[in-house]
Amino acid sequence: MFSIVQDADLDLPKADDLPSVYPHFFIPKLSDSPQDPIMDTLKLPRRIQGLHGLSSTPVLPTELLALADLCLLPALKDEPHALWERAATKRLGSQNHIKSWDALRSSYPKHSAPSPFLSEQPKSTLAAARYHIDPRLRDPGVQIIHVGLAELLSSMRMVIIGNSSSIYTWDSLRETFVLAHAAEGKRGMIILDGRDDILTESFLRRFLTIGSVLRRIEMFTTGLRTKYVKEGPTAHSFAHALASCVDHLRRALVSLPTYSDTVDWLQTPSAMWLQHAEYEEVVSALGSLCGRAVDIDPPHYPQFSPEPTALLTAIYKHMELCLERQSSPMVTGMLAYVLTVSSDEYYQALGLSVGYSQDLISATMDKLSSEPHTVDMFDDGGVQEDIAYEEAEDEQFPSFITPDAAETLVRARRSLKLLRTAQPDHPLLHQVRSQQKISWFWTPAEVECAWQAGPADANALPASALSRTPQSLTGEDKMLQQFKLFDLEPDTLSNPITSLHGHDSTLQRILTTFPDSLPALTPTLSHLANLVLSPLVDHCLAVSNSLLSVILTPSSHINIHSHLTLLRDYMLLTSPSFTSRLQTALFSNSDDWNFEGSSARALAKRSQSRTRAASGSGAPWAVGLGLGLSERDSWPPGGADLSYYLRTVIVDSLDSSSPSTVTDSSVSSHRGDHPLIFEEAEFRLGFAIRDLPVGSGRERWLNPCSIEALDFLLIDYKPPRPLDVVITQDTLSKYQRVFSFILRLMRVQNALGAFFRMTRRSSEPLFATMSPFNQLLLHFRFIAHSFVELLSEYVFDTAIRGNFDTFLEHLEPGSSARKFTDVFALSDLHSSMLDDVLSACLLRSGQRVAGDLLRGSLELALDVCILSGELKRGRLEEYKAAPVLQDLYTAFRSKMAALVKVLRALVDKESTGSHLPMEFAHLATTGRRAAPGGSGSLQYLLVKLDSRDWWTKLPMAG
Repeated sequence: MFSIVQDADLDLPKADDLPSVYPHFFIPKLSDSPQDPIMDTLKLPRRIQGLHGLSSTPVLPTELLALADLCLLPALKDEPHALWERAATKRLGSQNHIKSWDALRSSYPKHSAPSPFLSEQPKSTLAAARYHIDPRLRDPGVQIIHVGLAELLSSMRMVIIGNSSSIYTWDSLRETFVLAHAAEGKRGMIILDGRDDILTESFLRRFLTIGSVLRRIEMFTTGLRTKYVKEGPTAHSFAHALASCVDHLRRALVSLPTYSDTVDWLQTPSAMWLQHAEYEEVVSALGSLCGRAVDIDPPHYPQFSPEPTALLTAIYKHMELCLERQSSPMVTGMLAYVLTVSSDEYYQALGLSVGYSQDLISATMDKLSSEPHTVDMFDDGGVQEDIAYEEAEDEQFPSFITPDAAETLVRARRSLKLLRTAQPDHPLLHQVRSQQKISWFWTPAEVECAWQAGPADANALPASALSRTPQSLTGEDKMLQQFKLFDLEPDTLSNPITSLHGHDSTLQRILTTFPDSLPALTPTLSHLANLVLSPLVDHCLAVSNSLLSVILTPSSHINIHSHLTLLRDYMLLTSPSFTSRLQTALFSNSDDWNFEGSSARALAKRSQSRTRAASGSGAPWAVGLGLGLSERDSWPPGGADLSYYLRTVIVDSLDSSSPSTVTDSSVSSHRGDHPLIFEEAEFRLGFAIRDLPVGSGRERWLNPCSIEALDFLLIDYKPPRPLDVVITQDTLSKYQRVFSFILRLMRVQNALGAFFRMTRRSSEPLFATMSPFNQLLLHFRFIAHSFVELLSEYVFDTAIRGNFDTFLEHLEPGSSARKFTDVFALSDLHSSMLDDVLSACLLRSGQRVAGDLLRGSLELALDVCILSGELKRGRLEEYKAAPVLQDLYTAFRSKMAALVKVLRALVDKESTGSHLPMEFAHLATTGRRAAPGGSGSLQYLLVKLDSRDWWTKLPMAG
């Protein structure tokens, strides 16, 4: 093994040295002399030309060099230091000796050296250079018109007010300004000296827009006054407001200074351009409102609607849009003036329609003079009024009138008509008062005054000038009364008289006082509109409340409480005297089918002149009906004798219930003050015969043994004219549906009474040879009688009186539970109460299943009575009647079980927190009786029918 020292003696070859690494870029060494980047830049083109050996072609023609007098260009051919030598020796002005590069610009004092930039050369030089280098200016299809600034500004002063000038003329087809000297077939292009076509077009666009739109609005206004001459005052007010705005803008544009000591528009045309920016915004806003914007061609103008609602809505929405966009006060103020003037006549007409006007007395008296003061309550005028009411409800209002306010206005308009009919001498129709004029206001002071219910105008006429004209004045005196303004003391008015009626001064006042934003009390335009309309809405509420007070007054002959009590007693059969007389006339619970004890039957027999043989015909005995009805040749019955007797039923019942015959103080307390109501009730109440139905139900009406046999009979009521708003035909139809249902119930009750008399003697059973079926018959009688009596008690005590009497309590004077503010809300509540009665009786269309089961159960109870009648008369054998009885009982049990099941489902479905279980009902009492309602009443019916699941556990007969 060799050591490293020994290896050192070896002769090894030497490796080559590594190559040098050089940078790929080169940075020249900076010279010690100072750098001059400006001069290097000036000599750069010469260096480039020397490197490439190219000769540069002059951009400008040689003629332009002489025109420009560029003294600087020859100096560049000399040595660079020659420029500084001349700058040091040449005097640039008598006062300015500053040597800087700023001296090269064209705006430097006159004696300074010119600039090398074309844009800073004289305007003629710049125009010539641009013409030389811009090929568009040499287009044969374009006609170039060069104008100076002075001539152009003079022309624009004519254009901005909508007149033609020496440069621009009006094109009636396109409704815009065009160049006056443009040749036919060429496109005209105007170029301002020292500017290119782009700058010139941008500079002129504002002036042309102002002039074109003003001219279009003027033509639009002229068309409004001629085309829509019969469209009412709103369109004319809108046209007048636009004309005033156009006139004001023209006066303002003409009054703008052209030349003054402080501003030279020829030197600073941009200042003039900026001065017209606000006017362009105003004109554009008005043009957009009219559909005459500058970017819309005449064939595409939008259709204008002169209808007041659409017109005022368009103005309101346009102003609301400008407020949201934070437009200038001049724009919003101009639109505020248009809205104020345009809506003035509409507000007056709206106020007059609800009696809110200083002409209320004269308008009322004129209305009453053309109509009789004693209105015939029994004519057909109500049909025309109903049509007018429906048209009023369909009336459209501007968008600044909220739906609630619109409904209040419609109801007040109807209430005013009804108030004139109900009480022509009402104080509201004759009181002398000065009411605040409904009009828009915009200043914070006016808003605050209106918010505090104070006078909105500090410059209003004195009270003596606003006094109402007495009714005793003649027509000539009323006309002279208008000129009392000129009899006032000098300087009575704070402003000149012309300021009260001059629309231009009104516009100037609005523009001067219009705030930058709406007041804090009304931050949006909708809030301000509600405040403006608040006096009118308050008056409408007062009118509606006045009519409501009249019909709620106990001493009034149109007291709604008394009329509804009359309807309840006679149409819902809650009057004992009327119910007993009607039951005697229509029904019989006797088991003798030949009984003649009733006067109705005697009248029927005497008028028909028939013998007893008619009763022995093959038709079954219609158990429960009076013999005078069932023995007629045809069904439904008719004839003068029946009509007379039914009329006698009403008259005798009214006589027995009249205040002169009532001795019970509890009954006469609410009737003794209304003798006229019972005197007129004889003519308002009456029986009528309904037309036969068309379809499958017709045969049931024609069968006296059917439960629908008396559905042909109805009782009608004609309310007095002011009350036909509450007692409408729709509500009367609901009364009649309940009346028909009660007649069915009374028919079954009387049939069961006759059934009881047939089977009360145990010695004379109907099934003498079939004792089990006789027991089933007696059991059937018991459960059917229990069902009908429970149902009758429920219908009268819970369904009718539980809802109706509670509703009548709300109509009593001083009631704190009123839920209505006018007669129309009362009408809605009345209709809703009747809906609850119908629901409680299972007569609504949504309760068809339960209603059919209830009707079927009553019909089965009537069928077993008719079966017993045939057995009683000996016209049916026992062995034939037994299976029929068994089927009737089985069907009755199935119907009742299904009815209870459906009732329980309805109660569970419609149950709410207010409908407590019966065992906890006492916890919900508050000292005042509450209406059970429709679905709530069904709980009572369910408890009465099946409190312990009796129907579901009922055993079958053996």
